[in-house]
Amino acid sequence: MPTERDLVPKQQRSLDTQRKLLQALHRCLADKFFEHISVKDIADTAGVSVGTFYRRFKDKESLLPLLYQDFGHDLMVWVSEVESEDYSNLHDALVQMVNATYVFLLEKESVFRTLHLNSRLHSEILTSDKVVSRDMVYQKLSAILLRFDNEITAGNNSQASDISVYMMINTLLDKVLYPGLTPATACSLTAAEFTKELPEVLFAYLAKT
Repeated sequence: MPTERDLVPKQQRSLDTQRKLLQALHRCLADKFFEHISVKDIADTAGVSVGTFYRRFKDKESLLPLLYQDFGHDLMVWVSEVESEDYSNLHDALVQMVNATYVFLLEKESVFRTLHLNSRLHSEILTSDKVVSRDMVYQKLSAILLRFDNEITAGNNSQASDISVYMMINTLLDKVLYPGLTPATACSLTAAEFTKELPEVLFAYLAKT
């Protein structure tokens, strides 16, 4: 019978293989949409057999919770960087935050698209990350705007900042991930052009005169 000492290397190898497969999925996503990636693509990229994949996962969708958790770590690193920036006023905060969100979405486009689409088909993905709360991320972004509470005249300042964060993330997400589809096509601006205009729209809402 295997002893506890015997099991540790085996468990470590299993975790190492799991990490290899997740990294392989990341590499595959750089060239293909998730729906076009096969288990063989992932296994070949990881340097393991298809059988090894299936000994650990039922299908490629079983990797999605791990991808979601992995993305959660990147998300927290990003929001911490956004929090640490110096902002001179509300307008400056909006310009920098919108630009930072745009750049982050571009850098993580393939992963973000995969999770955005598949979390609607497999809602259990959204509860798989027990470490990073997405709601907390939104609250951190909203808190940056509330640093300039005295400049916000929209009424309920907390609610207004939350709405601004919602508008920022959702509009940029559509423009970056699905530029050729509705509702992104309702605005003829490119994602880069839209990114320059969005802070002005949000500022006009938050600092009503």
